[in-house]
Amino acid sequence: VDMDAIKEFKDRALNPEHPVLRGTAQNSDIYFQGREASNKYYDALPDIVADYMKEISKITGREYAPFTYYGAEDADRVIVVMGSATEAIKEAIDYMMERGEKVGLVSVHLYRPFSVKYLLNVLPKTTKTIAVLDRTKEPGASCPLYLDVKNVISSFNSKIKVVGGRYGLASKNTTPYQIKAVY
Repeated sequence: VDMDAIKEFKDRALNPEHPVLRGTAQNSDIYFQGREASNKYYDALPDIVADYMKEISKITGREYAPFTYYGAEDADRVIVVMGSATEAIKEAIDYMMERGEKVGLVSVHLYRPFSVKYLLNVLPKTTKTIAVLDRTKEPGASCPLYLDVKNVISSFNSKIKVVGGRYGLASKNTTPYQIKAVY
């Protein structure tokens, strides 16, 4: 018999002389307070990430921020998106701006925790309509990015119209021509 293995096994056993915590149950009052106490850490995170993104920007020479903007400074129509569609949207913006259209793009680089401050910092004050494009489909639910943006905008400017849509599911290509149609 391996006596060392038996000793290790017994050392892991419950013993009132050497108590350990192996799992907890919390009543609703304590659980609720604990969940709320974590807010300050999540609230601080966007600024921390933004600071590191600035450092990365210095090193790489590329712009990194929780949200970035591309397009006309006085855009009235803006698309909010994260991920692979941004390059096709930039092509559409360049084409449309050459023809005098006022369009723009907000690219999301930090989705959670969602930062109201950083979104509003990049959104042109001239925005009248926002199209939020999600690349997700949750059966029985609305698009998550759309819901976050709509919540922010309705809290700060109820005159801006916010619409939602999906793109690129199952690796469907998103073309500048399709983006022009979204605008």
